[in-house]
Amino acid sequence: MEESPTSQETPGVKRKWLRRPRWIVLLTAVLLGIGMMSTGVIAADRLLPRTVVNWQNEGFWYTVQPGDYLSLIAARYGVTVSAIVQANNIANPNLIRVGQQLWIPGVTAPTPAPSPLPTGGATPSPTSSPTSPPADGFWYTVQPGDILSRIAARFGVTVAAIVQANNITNPNLIRVGQQLWIPGTAGPAPTATTTAAPTQTAEPTQTAEPTATSTPSSEGFWYTVQAGDTLSRIAVRFGTSVSAIMQANNITNPNLIRVGQRLWIPGSSGGTPEPTATSTVPAPTPNPATGLGYGFGIQPYGADMNFVVDATKGAGFNWVRFQVPWRDFERDGKGQYNWGDLDNVLNALHNGEVNVMASIVKAPSWARPANTDLTVDGPPADPKDFADFLTAFMARYQGKVQAVQLWNEPNLYHEWGREPLDAARYVRLLCDGYSAVKAQDPNVRVISAGLTPTGVNDGVIAIDDIVFLQRMYQNGARSCFDGLGAHPSGYNNPPDVRFGYTNPQEPEFKNHPSFFFQETMLRYRNVMVANGDSAKRIWPTEFGWASSPTPLPGYEYAADITPEEQAQYLVRSYEMMKSWGWVGPAYAWNLNFGVVNPESEMAQFGIWDRPAYAGLRDMPK
Repeated sequence: MEESPTSQETPGVKRKWLRRPRWIVLLTAVLLGIGMMSTGVIAADRLLPRTVVNWQNEGFWYTVQPGDYLSLIAARYGVTVSAIVQANNIANPNLIRVGQQLWIPGVTAPTPAPSPLPTGGATPSPTSSPTSPPADGFWYTVQPGDILSRIAARFGVTVAAIVQANNITNPNLIRVGQQLWIPGTAGPAPTATTTAAPTQTAEPTQTAEPTATSTPSSEGFWYTVQAGDTLSRIAVRFGTSVSAIMQANNITNPNLIRVGQRLWIPGSSGGTPEPTATSTVPAPTPNPATGLGYGFGIQPYGADMNFVVDATKGAGFNWVRFQVPWRDFERDGKGQYNWGDLDNVLNALHNGEVNVMASIVKAPSWARPANTDLTVDGPPADPKDFADFLTAFMARYQGKVQAVQLWNEPNLYHEWGREPLDAARYVRLLCDGYSAVKAQDPNVRVISAGLTPTGVNDGVIAIDDIVFLQRMYQNGARSCFDGLGAHPSGYNNPPDVRFGYTNPQEPEFKNHPSFFFQETMLRYRNVMVANGDSAKRIWPTEFGWASSPTPLPGYEYAADITPEEQAQYLVRSYEMMKSWGWVGPAYAWNLNFGVVNPESEMAQFGIWDRPAYAGLRDMPK
């Protein structure tokens, strides 16, 4: 998230610099429980809620478990964070601790008395798996780092279905090595083994390669399992599903595959090759019009554009991205355009042969709905006004803009005018904008808004980005963009780790998938594949790592990243995106805010005159 002031703003007016601003970091801390892991300096009596006085007739006691935060607990039991906060008189939703008793209101269930806290470090085990599971399904062995919601997502079932099939009384308590019946997947159900995890030397027998009598589908190819592979990772890589691979290979336990095993990957066009020792895996075939590209997010307003061009090309990059605030160029009324310095910016980039992505955002006040909150930016009342601005913009800058991104982070209230967050309304804006751009220049790539990664899902402050993306597809977004915008944040985590990674020296920003670059990218890809959209690429229009020995309030994680680590993480992220094969132009955030706006929050992410610039310049492309 960023706000780029234009040359038309009044000099001296205090601007709101919004790249991961303190309000959203603090908000995330409150609602996701980031501070849980660093609360040791706070007195114990401040961690406990006051005596519950707001009970409802229905509810139950819940004991906080390791890794819990309020939004996870709320989502698990179908209530809101605010309901739990109110019922327990919690003064600071960021401060809950393992073992704390919380009243979960509004759930139809008997109210058990609070049980004593576990003693001796023992973890109670859920009820044993059922002795007579349903006919369709398979046994799964719980692995380190597993939680029920992750297992459910992996195999396309619900947490409730797994809980019911296994008679689990507390969905937070599962253990490594436990056998769970995953219902609803057709196939034979092998006999459950003991709950001990298989030894590393054990050779699985359930996942034998397809025999000579197997008849794979007419389209597909053979793939050899590599170190670190899982079925879900293989499925994501090649745009298929776990169940499709299981069915094609007669796999009964998706947890047991081995390095060197050959798997038939169904659904790719082509004949059925004979498996050979040297068979290779064809690369995925996303939209061929735009492959991986290298770009910077820039601040063009008030910048030396010759420097921007030289620095971009000097790094071997060929794209830049920046915001075009609609409110600044059609401020005074419909059709009253004042393009200001935008002509000089785009002429300089065009003459320098640098590709441009323009992110069109922020409706002018005259176009906003009646009674909306004009203290924050938001969308127009009528998407046709947005389409008309795009028509004028594209007509003026024909041939000088290669991609247009339509809006910014519409799953966040601050970008949506404090109006009800609504994926369907955003899709209408997206589709009208898409038609307007394509009518002027069908070769310009239209990219959807990058969503803000978040676990907040109250529909008022934010909607979880995965939920919002799914709703976009449900409302017809697939036909209205050429590439999926993304803002995969890294915080203080390396790019090649995933949710479940821990670092005792840097414990914060670990307890939700939205804090991990790779996790966000793979989760988005899963949604695209599930919606039949695997041919498109993800365009990471804003990603990076802040580094500062004295970070501004709300950006404390920047102190965990040295300039050298910032360089390493950026280079590694490009290497990963290149290897995935389904990423389009990726814009490192940011080139020059440290030059143009050195005291701003965005400057902490700056790349110029740091090791990061040299690293990006020298990496193979």
